[in-house]
Amino acid sequence: MVKQIVIRILGLALIIIALNFIYNFTLYDKDLYNECEEVLEMKKKKKETDILYFAESSNFNVQDKDSTKLCISEMTNLFFPKLKIIAVNKPAAHAGLYRYWLTQIDPSYKPKAVIVTLNMRSFDAPWIHSKLETPLQECIMLIKPYPNLVNRFLLSLNAYDNKTEAEREKMLQNEWEWTEIKFPFPFKYNTVRAWDNNMGWGGYKHPDGSWDFPKIGLACHYIKAFAFNINDENPRVKDFDFIADWCAKNKINLYLNLMAENIQYADSLVGKELVFLMKENRDYLVKRYNKNNCVVIDNLEAVPGKEYSDQVWTNEHYSYKGRMTVSKNVANKLKDQFNNYYIKAY
Repeated sequence: MVKQIVIRILGLALIIIALNFIYNFTLYDKDLYNECEEVLEMKKKKKETDILYFAESSNFNVQDKDSTKLCISEMTNLFFPKLKIIAVNKPAAHAGLYRYWLTQIDPSYKPKAVIVTLNMRSFDAPWIHSKLETPLQECIMLIKPYPNLVNRFLLSLNAYDNKTEAEREKMLQNEWEWTEIKFPFPFKYNTVRAWDNNMGWGGYKHPDGSWDFPKIGLACHYIKAFAFNINDENPRVKDFDFIADWCAKNKINLYLNLMAENIQYADSLVGKELVFLMKENRDYLVKRYNKNNCVVIDNLEAVPGKEYSDQVWTNEHYSYKGRMTVSKNVANKLKDQFNNYYIKAY
């Protein structure tokens, strides 16, 4: 009886293995194209890739009036014309996706280096609890560390982090309401909610005493975007820890491209306390990751306020001058590893 059960189990296992093999060579690439096209493109270009560049929209966003439409990775590549930098981009992507993209690198065709966008806002509550998170989690289901057929089955069951928009909104509001903002000096607001409410209740007024709603709204958005402390429990920290450890184990040099934020507007609209938090979070990230085979490229204060594409919102979209500044800083760090390939592009 036991022998028959063992035989049946082994037979079932062999069937699953065979079906997984068939799936890998028939439908997997089609499913991957539909769910995670970026990874499929990365796999197709593996033989020509010298440097991989993982990014969200900060890399490829351009303005109509820009004199050049080159993205940051393309501008960086101008400094190393004999190398090939391949960008893997997805709007709203973050380290929670990048860590799975990394594991799709073919061990036989490892890049010489990997550049990963380090976006400070991706550590904040609005991004972590974004309504976009469910489709982002769906798109990496097929590259989880299980057999591809198993991943496809789990995907069909929606067996991933598929919280509703209402659930994510509730989590966001709770975090703003209850998570304490810590300062090493006295400050009258200790939560985003308290700080935001104060600013929202007539924080800026016109000379006639009426409320300046556009300015109030922008100031409130800066508070919601940057009033937080990065700590070891932040899920993005855990993601970047994985990325740093994976690159170290695989002997691939890692460059974390800390994106510029509009420090000037944060200062003028909200004040020195918000700027303090932004710089403190930058210092935390640099201290944690700028070691061993990992280099943090600190662009936090590199781009002037006027060079941001969006003047009424906060994001990491720059004019061509801003993109040139960031790309030049990235190239200067890459130069230490690729000095023999470097030319002064601009």
